[in-house]
Amino acid sequence: MSKKNVICFRASEDLHESLQKAAQEEKRSLSSVIEFVLTDYLQNRKISAAIKDERRQYKRKNISAATLIKHHESGEAKYHTGSIIDISFGGVRIKMPSGIQYEIVSNATSEKLEIIFTLPNENLPIFITCEPRNVVRTEESVQIGASFVNTDLVSYKALQNYLM
Repeated sequence: MSKKNVICFRASEDLHESLQKAAQEEKRSLSSVIEFVLTDYLQNRKISAAIKDERRQYKRKNISAATLIKHHESGEAKYHTGSIIDISFGGVRIKMPSGIQYEIVSNATSEKLEIIFTLPNENLPIFITCEPRNVVRTEESVQIGASFVNTDLVSYKALQNYLM
């Protein structure tokens, strides 16, 4: 996506510092964090017609599904709770409470998460292994964008039927 437009605005010192801190934590540029925040705002308010270029390979579908999450190779048997916000053929966005007990690192090729959930109006549990690609932390929650790396055939067929 070509970025040709420049937007300038005034912000409080606290807001500026918060955005810089988020950029450092996410290992992104300040511009990238601001663009993410604005895009998220527009999408959440269904004003996303202003956002024309979709970079994702697969279209996301909004969903509200409780999920259990665990580090794939942590050796722990402990699962953490969260909820799936949206899902596609290629990945999922998960929202977890901000007080999670372990660190999630985005773009860590060795890190994998196991998630278990059920699709709306279905009883079959879906088991998927995924890799975090994007992690956004706020005071209230942690949102994880993750791509699928391993799904069993039954789970993927159920997901495919739901998304079509």
